[in-house]
Amino acid sequence: MRSEPALSATVSPSAVVLCSTAVVVATTYLLGASWLATSLLGLPIGLWLIAAVYACWRRGWLELLEASLPAIDRQRWIALSPLTQRRLAPILRYWVALRAIVSDLLIAAWNFEHRSLDDLRNCACQALDAHPELAAPVKIVIIAPEETAHAVMRHESPVPVRWRLLADADVMPAHGIDVVFRVDDIQRGLATLPEPEGTEATWFDWSIPRPLSFASVFPHQNDPAQVTIDLLPDSESDDPLVTALLVAAGVQARCPARLSLIDRLCGRIPLDGIEQPGAIDPGAFRVRAMRRLAQILAPRDPAQATVLERMAAAVVSAWLVTPAARIPMIDRRSLMEDMARFLADRPETWLRLAAIRFANLDDEAAIDALLRADPLVRAHADQLVLDQHAFVQSEMDLGGAGSLTLGRICAGVCLLAAQHDYEQLDFLRDDLIEDLRYAGWFVGRDQDAVVLYRVIRELTRVRRAESRGLPAIGSTSDRHAA
Repeated sequence: MRSEPALSATVSPSAVVLCSTAVVVATTYLLGASWLATSLLGLPIGLWLIAAVYACWRRGWLELLEASLPAIDRQRWIALSPLTQRRLAPILRYWVALRAIVSDLLIAAWNFEHRSLDDLRNCACQALDAHPELAAPVKIVIIAPEETAHAVMRHESPVPVRWRLLADADVMPAHGIDVVFRVDDIQRGLATLPEPEGTEATWFDWSIPRPLSFASVFPHQNDPAQVTIDLLPDSESDDPLVTALLVAAGVQARCPARLSLIDRLCGRIPLDGIEQPGAIDPGAFRVRAMRRLAQILAPRDPAQATVLERMAAAVVSAWLVTPAARIPMIDRRSLMEDMARFLADRPETWLRLAAIRFANLDDEAAIDALLRADPLVRAHADQLVLDQHAFVQSEMDLGGAGSLTLGRICAGVCLLAAQHDYEQLDFLRDDLIEDLRYAGWFVGRDQDAVVLYRVIRELTRVRRAESRGLPAIGSTSDRHAA
């Protein structure tokens, strides 16, 4: 939505055009153009002329709108109190969607453009995503014994949540539910999240580690299809981690790509509004939900970590390298260092930690993390089904300006090296160096290129030492100490 020109701050431009045209037509008629009073399809030709002039002006105004008028915030039009918005939210959601569709149809009509149903649906979805104030709280349905349900619901939540306890799944609403948590007779819980057709989750089950690959180490989204809790804590010693996981799953499942128009109209609008990759917003609801998980894990002993704690650490670890982690990079590192204590045996943990350390300009610590990841990656090399070269090449050619790009490339090189025997590493190194000469991302980034060369040399050195039966010192700091 755009502001009006300065000269028409008090009078609508449409009124100016209509009145001016009417004055011209009336003056022409008084001067003797009596044919303007001739009836055409039941109306005088003069009225048809006024409508035609207005239509021509309107079409030209729409085409020049973006270039000629200054922008204003389009989220300011709902000037209602928070309480009124909350009460009228269901009606306002339909109004926003209808208004966006009608506006898009009018623009298409003036510009003689075609609009399909999918275009109109996407237009309505984008309009609703721009109004997070109309989003309903995260709705979590619990189908469990009353004592167990109250043990889960009594813990605090960092985001708005509406709990609902049901004894029978048959009476559950068809739409508007974010999480359905069922607990069976042996205290095993399963949280399922809706997946409309064609909008599958990026992570099937948070309790199951994804197969090792570049895409799983650095996911774009972190939303699950389900969350399995093998053994729910007793209600007398209930764990707030269960509540935090359910809330985090509900928030993550509201990513725009996974929501249909029906979901949005029922209130399942992204709580943080339109995605803004790279933007820093520590108050975002996704950030609050994940920080709550990290806050609960921080004081616990990783040496005695339970399956539930390791799952929560894996979720936070994966989220920290997604675009939705809208927190300063120094905070990402602090959280990632804490999560790494619970997941020291997982290769993706060290690869992510290396990328975040590179982003914090701590190259020595980042290379140490890569050298720790290398043997773990090779131990899980059977999971590397896809060739990782395509991922590394795409990062080199199309890597954005984000601070994690160099770290992702270095981690990709570690994954790529694990797919090759030592005898092939020299050829792989030569190919990578050749690719670097033509990689668009490294243009003007000589220091980053030097770091990548060093990573390749370090990985080759470790593999060479192992092939000769020599002890490979695992970190650069250890070598300096020696």
